[in-house]
Amino acid sequence: MKANRKQGFTMIELLVVIVIIGILATSLFGPVTNFLLQGNLTGMMGNGRKVVQAIIAADMSGRYANLAWPATENKDNAPDQKPTGPDMYQDFSSTADYFQEALYIEETDVQKRNRLKVLKDIEPSMIAGNGVTAASGQTIGEQNCAWILAKNTREAPSIAPVFCTRNVIGTALVGAAGNDTSSDVDTLLNTQQPFGKDGCVIIRKDGSGKMFRADDVYPQAMLEGLGTGKLSDFEQGDGNSFEFMQGSTSN
Repeated sequence: MKANRKQGFTMIELLVVIVIIGILATSLFGPVTNFLLQGNLTGMMGNGRKVVQAIIAADMSGRYANLAWPATENKDNAPDQKPTGPDMYQDFSSTADYFQEALYIEETDVQKRNRLKVLKDIEPSMIAGNGVTAASGQTIGEQNCAWILAKNTREAPSIAPVFCTRNVIGTALVGAAGNDTSSDVDTLLNTQQPFGKDGCVIIRKDGSGKMFRADDVYPQAMLEGLGTGKLSDFEQGDGNSFEFMQGSTSN
């Protein structure tokens, strides 16, 4: 009588299978990561464009004396009697401060808030995203803002980037020449969310957007159309230079 034997895998066969699985996982990791990054960049760009287009619409409406774009000298231009609603004449110290006022989220009456807020159809979730938590209460802090917004942009051309994910180092971008082809991720990007040094999104003054992965981050691409010019060459007209309101929060 023959004994029944169950044939199992040998140790060598198991090792071969583990190695094959490891090779497949490694080969798929890069494409999957790139796919996810591309999707997140696309989503951020879509929200960023909506925000800038809302600023453009508010600025063109004249409701805020053409000061929907933040500017250093707004206080000097304030009328004797300000309209009921947000005070868009103040000199904002950070991007989060600007959105706190422009979205008017301190108003507890939702219907009234929507009537008064400067940026129509924009919600706190649109200025957050990809590792940056949206404001859930009545206050937008630096930790709730995934972007940096430029001020004193009145004289800047329509192709100038004015809204960037906050991992862009604003001072470096403002000081870079538009014809610089050197790849310098470490100079232009920091490690903050969203994206860190993996990529970024910029929105131009005309509301168009561009997204960049790490290999694409260099001044000529980000400042396309400026040629030898720099953003630092542009000012509001009274000596207040183009600058990004970059917060100090790091995560």
